[in-house]
Amino acid sequence: MAQNVDWILSKIVGAREFYERFESWPSFHDAEIVELHLVRSGTSSLKVAIEKFTLDVDSSGDPITEKFAVILRMVDIQELFLNDFNHQNVIFELTLGPVEDGIEIGLHPTFGMYGRMVARKVSLEYIALGI
Repeated sequence: MAQNVDWILSKIVGAREFYERFESWPSFHDAEIVELHLVRSGTSSLKVAIEKFTLDVDSSGDPITEKFAVILRMVDIQELFLNDFNHQNVIFELTLGPVEDGIEIGLHPTFGMYGRMVARKVSLEYIALGI
């Protein structure tokens, strides 16, 4: 699913910094949901582990990846649908987009948890974990 990167960069606080560090906007293909914290009123969070392939290879010829943790902070969740949370939650894609009540986060499945959330506001924080 094609995403409107310009919209994401203008509406999601912290997205531009991640975009510049990652050097593009990722699809989050094969990223893993490692933490989900839901609160009834206020700010909930979703932590995703993601890797970026570099142009370098190691001594075995395997590609070297740079690892990141991306934390989405969701203010006032309006809608929530989640299914199949288990010991490993790999997503095919994570999407962000506008909806009437705020911002929709879509979690498209590969294995494990999938679903959608709508929050009034969303911000993004990332942590570079190294190679």
